[in-house]
Amino acid sequence: MSSIALQGLISALLLSAPFLSQAFFATAWVAFVPLCRAVDKQESLRGAGVLGWLVGFLANLFGFHWLVYTISVFGGFPYIVSVVLFVLYAALQGVQTALFALLLKRFGYGPLFLFPVVFWVAIEFWFPFLFPWHLANSQSSVISFIQTADLVGAYGASFLVMWCNVILARALATRKEGSTLPWVPALICAIGVIGSLAYGHLRLGRVAAEIKAAPKLSVASVQGNIPVGMKWDPQAMKTNLAAHVKLTRDIAGAQLVIWPESAVEEWLPESLPQLPREFIDLLELKGAHFIFGARSFSGTFAGPNFKAFNTAFLTDTHGRVLGRYHKQVLLAFGEYLPFSSILSKLPAMPFADGFTAGDGPRTLDLPGGGKIAPLICYEDLMPELSRAFVRQTKANLLLNITNDAWYGRSVAPWQHAQLAQLRAIETRRTLLRVTNTGATTVIDATGATVQSLPTFTGAVMNANVELLEGETAYVRFGDWFAWGISFISLAVVLMYWKKNSPA
Repeated sequence: MSSIALQGLISALLLSAPFLSQAFFATAWVAFVPLCRAVDKQESLRGAGVLGWLVGFLANLFGFHWLVYTISVFGGFPYIVSVVLFVLYAALQGVQTALFALLLKRFGYGPLFLFPVVFWVAIEFWFPFLFPWHLANSQSSVISFIQTADLVGAYGASFLVMWCNVILARALATRKEGSTLPWVPALICAIGVIGSLAYGHLRLGRVAAEIKAAPKLSVASVQGNIPVGMKWDPQAMKTNLAAHVKLTRDIAGAQLVIWPESAVEEWLPESLPQLPREFIDLLELKGAHFIFGARSFSGTFAGPNFKAFNTAFLTDTHGRVLGRYHKQVLLAFGEYLPFSSILSKLPAMPFADGFTAGDGPRTLDLPGGGKIAPLICYEDLMPELSRAFVRQTKANLLLNITNDAWYGRSVAPWQHAQLAQLRAIETRRTLLRVTNTGATTVIDATGATVQSLPTFTGAVMNANVELLEGETAYVRFGDWFAWGISFISLAVVLMYWKKNSPA
């Protein structure tokens, strides 16, 4: 293996490590150093782009290795097809770091070595991810450092982590060349990191006081622990439902009982007004309201007007349906088939008409002021959804219901929670995650995981969650920082293009 390829492999390993275990958060601060050094040695743009792509490709292979199992089980594809699709996915996601390497090679480091930093943040902002991730997510265990998310989203922390990488890469280069070390950018970056930590310390204290003073909602979250092999099996539906019912009947004193995504496996009419009386009597809700996930439909089965939805229903203690929310962001290859007109013609490819996306943020409202923002499956990875719920509907609690059994016994359930953590900080709302097999957790408005259940265990998590009000700067102004960085990146490209274009 050549030294250049080895540097690419090291970068990929260092980049993926914090997403496999939060204990490796420090590797993100140096993950791009080998890549930057290797790009500097490349003689052509093509070589730099291929090297950058290789790093992204390998990092996705390592970090999201569990997707092979998920594509196979959730999408219904044969295992070999799942492997091919995953490799294609990783190859496409590798374009992100290929773009970074190309821009670095073409435009260099710029004043204070900021060009690669602004390029990276712009790419993070615009690149189409299946599972959105940022460098900031690698610092999920350093709570004080990522508190700037309530100002600038994930991009402030990503900016500083990447800047540190670039400065270290240049320091190694200048030391080898015998040049002066980059003390000025290093000092400014250090001030930025220290300032971020100081801001985080200040905000942690203030948000903790708000959490303590906020009204609480007593919630019982049911983790049914239904094995993926039993899910959607017609012969197992009653057994699966009974597992949730048994756990629910033992609940006492909760104001709200929550079941995860698709806990009810039968198709329900979208306009369902009331749950069956015998079912409600069986649950023994004891005065609690009830949220559960199910597949719902409108129109006539197999008819031209048929629509399917991934839905969260809210009922009162008597089973009267008070609200519903349809999932807005559907999962490719699971809930819809991209390019279905083409792919469905391939052998061994399941055909699916797919689900229909919901029409906007709709809270599930409780008597007494609880306005719950339901986020189904991986919708808690989309900052724009949580922001829209808080901004437009004044939601005071984020609720993620999901069935992460599709991930198997892997790091993925905890990785999902890690990537969702920033939603709590960005909006300063508690994020309650209710899952089928785990990780069922409470992430408070500081981003700290304050309560959780063991994975792959049938259990109930009783928690008092805060109903918080107010708007953060991020909720109010959105991705102003990422937009600004994007315009700077564009200006750099246009300036250099104009400067080097023929007169």
